[in-house]
Amino acid sequence: MKASLRRISLLAAGLALFSACSSEPISAPQASQIAAPAAAPSADLLGGLVGGVVGIVQKLIVMPGLQRTTPLAANITVTKTIGTAGGTLSIPAAGVTVVVPAGALSSNTVITMTARKGYLVAYDFAPHGVVFAKPLVFSQKLQGTNASILSVPFLQLGYYTDPGLLTAVGGIVSELLGGTVNLLSWTYTGNIKHFSGYMIGCGRGAALE
Repeated sequence: MKASLRRISLLAAGLALFSACSSEPISAPQASQIAAPAAAPSADLLGGLVGGVVGIVQKLIVMPGLQRTTPLAANITVTKTIGTAGGTLSIPAAGVTVVVPAGALSSNTVITMTARKGYLVAYDFAPHGVVFAKPLVFSQKLQGTNASILSVPFLQLGYYTDPGLLTAVGGIVSELLGGTVNLLSWTYTGNIKHFSGYMIGCGRGAALE
C-alpha cells in the first residue's frame, strides 16, 4: 500500500514539476549560443564547463527527469568484467559512458549497466550495493534529449534504490549528485561512488514528507 501511494505521489509531483525541463527537441547548441553570456550560465575558462547543482542530498526527493526526444524501444544492457586496472562501459545508442578508474575495484568484478527503455534518461547498475574506492565517471551525451541552455544548471544525477520508484517523467531519488556540462561537446559528467540506479534529473525537485 505504501509503495502504491509513493508511486501516485511521484506521478502527480513529476507531472507538476516537468515544466522545469524543455519539452521541445533540442539539438546541440551552436557556437553563437555558447558565446552568448546573456543566454548561458558562466563557463569555465579552460574547459567550457558549467557547474551543476553541487552536493549530496540524503532524503527522498521527487525529481522530474531528463527526457530523450526518441525513446529507447527496449532496455539495452552491457556487461563487462573489470579489475584493478579499471575499464569502460558504453552504450552508444543511449549516449552513455561510464569509466571505472584504476584502483576503484580490488578484484575482478562483473559490472552490468542497463539503459532503461522509454523517454526517461535512467540506468540500472549491478552488482547492487558495491562501493568503489574511487568514484566512477558517468558521462551522458545531451544530443537527442530535451536539455537546453536554460536547464543546464539544474542537471544532476539522482540515485534511486528501486526501478519501481520511476515513472515516465521522473522518479523518487534518495541522493542528488552535482555534475558539470561541457558546452562544446554538449555532455553531462558526474561521479558515481556506489551502485543501484541513476537518472538524470533536470529540476529543483520536491521533498517527500
